[in-house]
Amino acid sequence: MAYLGILEYYDPLYEILNSQVFPHVHAPIFHVKRMSKRVYKYTEEKTRIAIIGKFFWLNDPIYERIQRIKGEFDNLNKIRSYGFDTRPNYVAKPITKEERIGLAVVEEFIEGRDLDYYIKSAIHNGNSHCLQEKLSSLANFLYTLHERTKMPFNVNLDSVSSYFYRILDKLQRQTLISDSEKDAFVKQISKWLNSGILEVPCVIAHGDATPTNFIFSGDSDVVAIDLERLKNGDIAYDIGMICGELKHSFLWRTGDWQISEKFIRHFLKSYASHFPDPKGAFNDITRRNPFYMGMTELRIARNEFLDWTYRKRLVYEAMQCLKWGVHL
Repeated sequence: MAYLGILEYYDPLYEILNSQVFPHVHAPIFHVKRMSKRVYKYTEEKTRIAIIGKFFWLNDPIYERIQRIKGEFDNLNKIRSYGFDTRPNYVAKPITKEERIGLAVVEEFIEGRDLDYYIKSAIHNGNSHCLQEKLSSLANFLYTLHERTKMPFNVNLDSVSSYFYRILDKLQRQTLISDSEKDAFVKQISKWLNSGILEVPCVIAHGDATPTNFIFSGDSDVVAIDLERLKNGDIAYDIGMICGELKHSFLWRTGDWQISEKFIRHFLKSYASHFPDPKGAFNDITRRNPFYMGMTELRIARNEFLDWTYRKRLVYEAMQCLKWGVHL
């Protein structure tokens, strides 16, 4: 995080934080750190209380992105209303927003380590047991989320395919995949969509289940952040994303994706263990998991900060995942 200094009194955000977040503090002083392009941490000097501010660009040409970011305030409140306002399964508390200045949400800052920290610790320090414990806690969080938000209808596969095709379009524009490679992926996706495998009941999914979006603040407490991509979908959407991210994390850092296999299996079995029939649930979830893992690997491949050769490797792994899975 880059330290940017103290928030100026004349900044419109100062009045918002002063009146709506820290009304009990006389002349508060806010130290500002930049966490990402549009996420900032504000720490009040006297109380040492920290909060997070997330912004959207008022002149952003992509309307869909503006709406998605603006929706996080409501999404946080929505999921908290399902009982995620108490530990051990918790969602960060939104405090306020102000769209006229592009402030999507002010929310509490959560102390703790994210899942990526424990992945790196397992890789570099051999702390495999600790990572497995955190994956078990995360599996419990996601199972609870999915179980509490079950809906009386099936997943909208048009929405699933539309998102998958948008990923392919982006990769094609980046010239990471050729026209023929894109056609090959479309063929595989069509096989999945027409197989009936993905026709399952709908739940609310986190939608962006990446290692940095889950904070562990205690022995078993899990806190979800960044809910701007919350969506109706398959439980395997979140599960497959976690599995795809685990595979990527180990492949990227060690060059060997097979090291991730025991952690992926542990996570899947931990999630399935919450069902009345764990073995049946495990088989059911792993039937669909390759589709969403492949989607995740392609999603990660869009990141231009990654090495080109490695991104091509992710594309290859995604295709193998889709081919292998549909024939299970």
